[in-house]
Amino acid sequence: MRISYRNIKRYKEIIRILIKYGFSYIVEKLNIEGVAYKIPITNPSEEIKQMSTGEKIRRAFEELGPTYVKLGQILSTRKDLLDQDIIDELSLLRDSVEPFDTDIAKEIFKEEIGLDIEKVFNEFNPNPIGAASIGQVYEAKLQNGEDVIIKIQRPNIESRIKSDLEILKGMVLAFKDSNKHSSIDVIQIIEEFQTQLMRELDYNFEAINAMKFRKMFENSREVYIPKIYGEFTTKKVLVMEKIIGIKLNDAEKIKELNWDTKIISDIGIKSLFKQVFEYGFFHADPHPGNIFVVSQNTISYIDFGMVGIVDRNTLNALNEIAVALVEKNVDRVIYILTEMDVINNEVDIIGLRQDLLYLIHYYYDVPIEKINISDIMNEVFRFFRRYKVSIPSQLSTLAKAVITLEGTGRDLNPNFSVSSIGKEFMKHYYINKFNPQNAFLKSKHMTEEIISDMKTIPKQMRGILRNIEKNNIKIQLEDIKFASLEEIMRDLTTQVSLSLVLAAIIVGSSLIISSPNITNNIWIRFTALSGFFISFIIGILIVVKIIRIQYKKK
Repeated sequence: MRISYRNIKRYKEIIRILIKYGFSYIVEKLNIEGVAYKIPITNPSEEIKQMSTGEKIRRAFEELGPTYVKLGQILSTRKDLLDQDIIDELSLLRDSVEPFDTDIAKEIFKEEIGLDIEKVFNEFNPNPIGAASIGQVYEAKLQNGEDVIIKIQRPNIESRIKSDLEILKGMVLAFKDSNKHSSIDVIQIIEEFQTQLMRELDYNFEAINAMKFRKMFENSREVYIPKIYGEFTTKKVLVMEKIIGIKLNDAEKIKELNWDTKIISDIGIKSLFKQVFEYGFFHADPHPGNIFVVSQNTISYIDFGMVGIVDRNTLNALNEIAVALVEKNVDRVIYILTEMDVINNEVDIIGLRQDLLYLIHYYYDVPIEKINISDIMNEVFRFFRRYKVSIPSQLSTLAKAVITLEGTGRDLNPNFSVSSIGKEFMKHYYINKFNPQNAFLKSKHMTEEIISDMKTIPKQMRGILRNIEKNNIKIQLEDIKFASLEEIMRDLTTQVSLSLVLAAIIVGSSLIISSPNITNNIWIRFTALSGFFISFIIGILIVVKIIRIQYKKK
């Protein structure tokens, strides 16, 4: 492995820590030219030898600094890649480091805002209330008396993280070259990690996320999102409204105030599903330290550096899988996973089907109040690792968020069960499924897809015919199912014909209704309205036809 000599000191530090915690075989495999041979490979101490692999990795990441702490936190969400004992250890990683000098923080604030910190704030507490790997947090009071918190980024942290990322990418490429048959796409993981980390280095991203959440819950009495002061927010400085409340995991203090912990835990679950189902945008790090209880009926999220996004197609697939599991339809589950392109060609489908069927029947008849969602998720992810099912990272992040909230919910309310999550899931599922606006949008998207196909299919057919004419395509006739092909072409022709008629009637009716004579002649008005009515019927027929075709595929 070749190295960048401007980072030679950091390479040596990384190698020393890897060897210290018994990962010398990684150093040997990477074969870092000009560095590794200068550092003697020694046996780890007896204390380290007694540690589990997960604890060794966690300790090494903590010593390696902020970049690796963040990497560990992100890897702790990837249950589809790592064993549970390693996940448990990585989940303990926290951004707790030594604070840096407040005078330096004031200088950074002035460089970013252009004003002394004392001129912006009426009061400023020079003792930081939190010191994380990327930034430091202070309490202050604006000139108008509003309480705020200030995040100020650590000096030179960006350059250090960029150097670490450069080294990490080099190590990952070397690892990939020496493990070409590995099923884990380490390059993709590092690229996702780099994107996430670079966003966390820019507080503008966190500010935008907070403003989106504030808009999302602006009419809610159950969830409050702190205000962002944009005039005092830059890449390295963030000023946010201070939330005064009790941390979500402080159940004793909440009970002392006689607040109903069941209501509070239910609000947490409902708020998560609102984020996921209605917006496809959710808080990806809802651990108890990031959620405050501000009253007996209101919670507040803070720290919006990590968010998750679930696109509509993935969410629909997730809904379909949930329904298929309820119906014990294993083949349907496998079909959906195949459509999502998460099952590769080398997977043992017969074994996958048998094990999935066993998994479903194992949990199906268990009383719902006795089911722990963490156990289910862990079992599912072990199952995915065994069959090399590479689920989207957004679903891993969502699963981690649900598990985190369930754990907190059980701390608050001993009677909390997975049924609370299940009921909320099905409620949002059916609300979204039968929402007239969503149904209209789905029909609109289907129509747009048909029109798009009408435009592209002729071009594709011309391209295929051109290649056939040039003898660039070899067709094995025995592999073609002509009956199936004829049926597909007939269905496609019917859809195209109906769509053309639909488009013609809508355009014609629109031209008629815009005519200046429409108010003078009742027959002209009747013709226009009839056209719209007929187009509505044809639109329904197209949707029914598409649904029937999709049903036949299943």
